[in-house]
Amino acid sequence: MESRELQGRVARLHYQHGMTHQEIGDLLGLSRVKVTRLLADARRSGIVEITIHSSASPFGDLEAALVGRFGLQQVWIAPSFADERRTTESVGMAGAECLRALVPTSGTVAVGLSSSVAATAAHVHADPAPELGFVPLAGSWGGISRGMNPHEVALRLGSAFGARTYHLPAPILASSPETAAAFRSDPGVQETMRRAADADLLIAGVGGMEPRAGLLIDELGPSEQRQLTAGGAVGDISARFFDDEGRAVSGDVDGRVVGLSLDQLSAIPHRVAVSFGPHKVRALETALRAGLMNMVVTDAETATALADPAAGNTSAENSESRNRRSGA
Repeated sequence: MESRELQGRVARLHYQHGMTHQEIGDLLGLSRVKVTRLLADARRSGIVEITIHSSASPFGDLEAALVGRFGLQQVWIAPSFADERRTTESVGMAGAECLRALVPTSGTVAVGLSSSVAATAAHVHADPAPELGFVPLAGSWGGISRGMNPHEVALRLGSAFGARTYHLPAPILASSPETAAAFRSDPGVQETMRRAADADLLIAGVGGMEPRAGLLIDELGPSEQRQLTAGGAVGDISARFFDDEGRAVSGDVDGRVVGLSLDQLSAIPHRVAVSFGPHKVRALETALRAGLMNMVVTDAETATALADPAAGNTSAENSESRNRRSGA
């Protein structure tokens, strides 16, 4: 990313003085493409903030359809793009809008494992809220940081809001149920989990069961995946897998989780699912239909699929067909 000073110069010429990209390029000796990139960087870095004085949503009818079908509290829908990275950025912007709307009425926000939730942090520009707290609802992966662990996302969101943050000093999946029980008995872990359970707002991803349908499923071994499938799992929220009725799927994986249970997650008053993509439709449809989550941030294509009452059945039939073909 170019220097903030150059981003600022380009932004002033374009937004304050109305110069075109080509005119700015001619003035500063830059290509038109580079000027376009600098303006995009200026928005991402927070140098430029665009305020739209209107409550109109470009997807108002679709949002209303989802509210009506699932009885949701609120819905945010972002445009879909052929480039998944652009869709992720778009959903991240919608997620930031969601947080700006909900955080002022919250005391504690519980944060789950999710690449989509992580994408919201870069787009949050808000006044400091020192009385607000962000807390992870589960432990984290070890090894190289990918910026998507619950405690990392909580830290980034806390920094964006000028709020307090908490850490859960444990892995999201322990090596055994016995090890997980030992972590859960630790006073520091118990205190963080108590704060998460008492949160006013939950924001988390919803993962599916297919490859690339979630951060967790790709980390599990074939044997663990087969056990979950045999138990009826259709998706997960921060490693807590659920079946087509929204019930917890018990077993070895569930016993190894260090984090809130599905019942505890569901008891948080306001629960936002941030998720998108065709491989997540069945899991997301189930989470909304069963009441595991009562708000959603997604993209237009996923929302269109969710608005169709046959979406869950079609996804289930496609998944069962794939399982038969693979011999699962």
